[in-house]
Amino acid sequence: MLPLTLHHPRRFGTLRYVYPVISRRSDGLSLGINLSPSGRCNFSCIYCQILAEGSKSQTDVSLVPMDHLAAELQQLVESVNDGTLFEQTVFAQVPPEKRILKDIAFSGDGEPTLAPQFAEAVKLAADIRKELCADTVKIVLITNASALHLTPIRSALDFMLQNNGEIWAKLDAGTPEFYQMISRSNVSYQTICRNLIDFTQDFPAAIQTCFLALHGKGPDADEVRQYAERLKELGKVLYVQIYTVARNTPVDWAAPLGNRQLDDIAQTVRKLTDLDVRTFYSK
Repeated sequence: MLPLTLHHPRRFGTLRYVYPVISRRSDGLSLGINLSPSGRCNFSCIYCQILAEGSKSQTDVSLVPMDHLAAELQQLVESVNDGTLFEQTVFAQVPPEKRILKDIAFSGDGEPTLAPQFAEAVKLAADIRKELCADTVKIVLITNASALHLTPIRSALDFMLQNNGEIWAKLDAGTPEFYQMISRSNVSYQTICRNLIDFTQDFPAAIQTCFLALHGKGPDADEVRQYAERLKELGKVLYVQIYTVARNTPVDWAAPLGNRQLDDIAQTVRKLTDLDVRTFYSK
């Protein structure tokens, strides 16, 4: 059996919209909310696990029934609270210190902020968190930053932050060329950078970056330096998550970086930016 940090299915039992995972970056149990079961996304990243599984859509806007989402999230939170989640086979191996709920995370099969019901779902998650969870439990948005400029999204995230929220915004490159190689998106690199600059003037965010080996080689020194320059242009950066791919990728020439390579990149970024940089390895 794969370690649970390397095994993140977005289906759990009969549940369709909520799923439990043991997360490297959350350092424990995270409950994912999937607002895009069809995989609707405006990125096509070369490390995307969902692409590797062969199910992703640019256009499907099927609505998630909010009553079903609420019932599933409540059911899963209660199973954490009473311990029944850990009586099931796949989670029985989780050590006691990892059985504490760390966050409720908007992630899933696509970009959460593209879902028409994103703001409504944030309110729903906040209500259930307040009723059933410890004060330490976060509400996390894992986003590619393409919609951070939109007023309804900003309003929803302002509300999320008031409810112990945290935004993890993607920046996977220091140059437009490297961005296009990694993200393969019609959203321009300039748009992503501008969104991140503008957003972090008003709101704090963690920056999430996946570095990996392409055709056997990691990013060169200039790309890492340019990446650090982009970070220095941002405002309120909580910390930087530098990690590498841990699951299957849709292309066979994208592979994990070794721990030493990842550490070297992180150390360079720390020196150039003076930011809190955290590394997460593939194993």
